[in-house]
Amino acid sequence: MSNIGAKRSLQRKVSLRLSLAMALFIVGVYLILRTVIAPAFEEVELEAAHADLVRAEQAIQTDIDNLVAVTLDWADWDDMYEYVSGRNPAFRKSNLDRSTLQNLGLDMLAIYTQDGELQWSQLLIDGGEQPIGELALLGPGDPAASLLTQRDSPDSRSVGIVDTAFGPMIVSSYPVLRNDGSGPVAGALIMAQFLDLARLERLRQRTEVDMSWMLVEEYVIEGERDLSDIPLGTLPIRLSDSAVTNCVVLADILGNPYLLVSADTPRDITMLGARTVSVALLLLAAGGVLLMILLWGFMKGTIIDPIEALKTHIDKARKSGDLSDQLNLSSDDEIGALAAQYDKLTSEVHETRAALLQQSFKAGKADTAAEVLHNIRNAMTPMINGLDRLGKAFKVTDAMHVDKALEQLRDPDCDPDKVGKLLQYLESAFARVNEVHGEANDDLRVVASQARQVEGILADQEKFTKAAPVSESLVVDEVVEEAALVLPKDTSTAVDLEVDSRLDNYRVVAHRLSLLQVMSNLILNAYESIQRAGREQGRIKLSASDTVIDETRMVQLTVSDNGTGFEEDVRNKVFQRGYSSKAQGDTTGLGLHWCANAVASMGGRIIADSQGSDRGAKFHVLLPAAQGG
Repeated sequence: MSNIGAKRSLQRKVSLRLSLAMALFIVGVYLILRTVIAPAFEEVELEAAHADLVRAEQAIQTDIDNLVAVTLDWADWDDMYEYVSGRNPAFRKSNLDRSTLQNLGLDMLAIYTQDGELQWSQLLIDGGEQPIGELALLGPGDPAASLLTQRDSPDSRSVGIVDTAFGPMIVSSYPVLRNDGSGPVAGALIMAQFLDLARLERLRQRTEVDMSWMLVEEYVIEGERDLSDIPLGTLPIRLSDSAVTNCVVLADILGNPYLLVSADTPRDITMLGARTVSVALLLLAAGGVLLMILLWGFMKGTIIDPIEALKTHIDKARKSGDLSDQLNLSSDDEIGALAAQYDKLTSEVHETRAALLQQSFKAGKADTAAEVLHNIRNAMTPMINGLDRLGKAFKVTDAMHVDKALEQLRDPDCDPDKVGKLLQYLESAFARVNEVHGEANDDLRVVASQARQVEGILADQEKFTKAAPVSESLVVDEVVEEAALVLPKDTSTAVDLEVDSRLDNYRVVAHRLSLLQVMSNLILNAYESIQRAGREQGRIKLSASDTVIDETRMVQLTVSDNGTGFEEDVRNKVFQRGYSSKAQGDTTGLGLHWCANAVASMGGRIIADSQGSDRGAKFHVLLPAAQGG
């Protein structure tokens, strides 16, 4: 998986988990709001609706109580008592007229004697007088007539709601007594007020309750109910989208269900609760999103970014093969400790790998040398034996005394028999020489063959030595810092070594030991060039830069000095084998020829440059850039 894919995967997982946690939190809060808070608002609303119904019922009862108070005030009055008893006819003229009903807010007033005879009455319908009989309330045969018109004792009274031909009416009937409430009862005083629309509107304004009423008979017919199923008192609550309706059934003066009073309470509290729940959810959602963003930012800064930095660093090390680069993550938590341990691990692995590479290189050279020596030794054994035989063959003639035999043959006085023997001896001697010569030729062929074998072994080894050593990713400043140690100390020549601070930004692919030897040789050559120029103050500068050669990224390491320099014709000779600009016998370092070969074996090249004699020189070492470096 790529770094971007891993990054997105981690971010996606964290985002999904945060989103899921926030969604569960919002759902949980929503359920709490819906199951706890919203029902609490509904309960408060039902309580408010019940209170509205109670206020509506109490308002009707207050009007009844006010009517009772007025009735009692007139009934316990000596003038009224005398009038009903027939002894004060002037009372009618002074107190009983249309203005009396209007002043008292009455719609009907009736006075009955103790015998049940109507003594005086007045009924106002829509501002006009109507016969009291039109009410169908106090006439013979009317159910409530006897209950209202007959008062048997001072304590008897009738108060409540009655049904009339013009609609419901509140009525109060009290016995007529003296001022002190003593009797005997002279008659009955009846006062009444219609429960009409005007009174309903006044009650609404006074109670601030949207109340209304209707006859139970109408309610039964409207709802297709049975009258026997309508109880007195409060009926079940009716709920709609806009209001809560509470109803109470009031009895008439006879105790029968008569008037249905209802109070419609707008569902403002429920709507407020719904808005509260919605706003709370909105705020929670906004707060949740903000909290998730803050948590995401916190987790990204403390967990995701450090892990991504670690992942990127690991990928970079994997691609470049450079384990010397340190992450240096500045964090004091577990991730920082992990990064520090990783840096320590990679540093140790880098050092171990470098040591192993160097050891492997040396071991490889030692093994190769041992193998070559073994092969050469095998080839040298026949050569040594052949040369030994050749040496013995050359000594054969020494034991034959051919020269003495020849000297005797030259003597003219030599005996003929002896001459024959000497010739026979010389003949056998030359036969032996020919035999030894043949054996020597065979030994020489063997020696030549083995010599060619040794030459082949050395040629193969020479080819092998030109193979590039094992390369690794190197930080330039580490190699340059070690190579600079080659400068002599405490000498008469003062040299300033200027090292570019940006060298640690460059990495190359090279063999460490070979690059170290190349840079050491170039730095030492620069120092010796300054000495030869006789500078009082020398300057050696080490720098690096990026370049591209044949579409390949390269790093150019430059060693410049203010030494002797060289002319243009010398520039192409400095890397030739055997060439040196130094004085005879003054040879130091590994030589520019070896440097050129070493750099070439690492896939690079070396270039010499100078503005002329006594104007200093620059040597540019170009090496492949490491990935990520």
